[in-house]
Amino acid sequence: MKIAILTAVFHPELHPRAFRAYELAKEYAIQGHDVEVFLLTRIKGFDYEQLSQELHIKITILPLYTRELGAENVFQQTHPLLRWIHWGYRWLLEYLLAGNLFAYSTRIAEHLKHEMQEKDMVIALSTPFMNLLGLAKYVHQLPNNTKKKTVYIADSGDPFYYSQQTKRALYFKWVEKWVYRHFDYLSIPTSDAIPAYAPLIPREKIQIIPQAFNMRDVHLSPAPTGDVPTLAYAGVFYQDIRNPEFLFKHLCTLTEDFRFHVYLRHRDPHITSVLDKYQKQLGNKLVIHYSVKRTELLYQLSQCHFLINISNTTSTQLPSKLIDYGITKRPVYSFDKQSFNPQVFAAFMHGDYTHAMPIDIRPYDIEVVTKQFIELV
Repeated sequence: MKIAILTAVFHPELHPRAFRAYELAKEYAIQGHDVEVFLLTRIKGFDYEQLSQELHIKITILPLYTRELGAENVFQQTHPLLRWIHWGYRWLLEYLLAGNLFAYSTRIAEHLKHEMQEKDMVIALSTPFMNLLGLAKYVHQLPNNTKKKTVYIADSGDPFYYSQQTKRALYFKWVEKWVYRHFDYLSIPTSDAIPAYAPLIPREKIQIIPQAFNMRDVHLSPAPTGDVPTLAYAGVFYQDIRNPEFLFKHLCTLTEDFRFHVYLRHRDPHITSVLDKYQKQLGNKLVIHYSVKRTELLYQLSQCHFLINISNTTSTQLPSKLIDYGITKRPVYSFDKQSFNPQVFAAFMHGDYTHAMPIDIRPYDIEVVTKQFIELV
């Protein structure tokens, strides 16, 4: 089968969508399929030709972005007025035009027009939404007899217009509906997200296909190390839906010794200021790590006594880190600001995991997930 995957990020980037695209491409190649990855982002100095040969796939770069691995996008102006003007301009641009959505999606469509050969299945990963819009524009201009030969799948973790993280102009609702008209299926990671997509796409087009990883080659620690309670968080923090400050305030009230390891992909200006504030108060009890490779991350997480998940305040997303947590086989305490219970947290700190979150990782096995996509063709 000829399979194409359109993604903004890919290996070696440390991003959930990069993991998804990489695992799908790698597993389909192992199964003997003809796989081509269309990639929007080139990492400077990385050898994509070597990766292509190692995975036995074709990588076609549509060079919309070029950056250093782990590069930070930080606004350097420090004057409050300048920061406010910059924030207001960016917010207005994002609200009205979604940044460079239309210009870049047109470029994606043009690249695909010249680069895309006939495929049996095309999977476009959202985030950014320009992937879906670009592929929809490409499909829109194809002859009808050509469209019927290919199954087009939009893979999304959160709707664009109805996202609870970003407010957008009303007309984007119709833009998103137009986009989904050009796809045979929409795959989403959890049934909880169905209501968010209900106004945009017929229910029969929606397929529940979770995030997935190769679980065959995972190397874990046999047991937690040391007697000092060690806990960890891996993923991202957000100022709104996943703000960790309430947890740090609680940790500052504890007199007992512990080690809290926080694993983040990159430095964010707001979150960095929060971490710096509590690093001074907690000292060596708080350990911050950046850009740890996933294989090493899994091993380090498996050395901890327990892991924490600060859940989203929105039900349309299932954090991919929960799959990683499940793979490590360590107890997980999941909570948000409203549900955090100091007594339960104290129990975890003393080895009582009665309230640990159950995580069944079987549906997330890459062999199961790749089969779910193939069955749509």
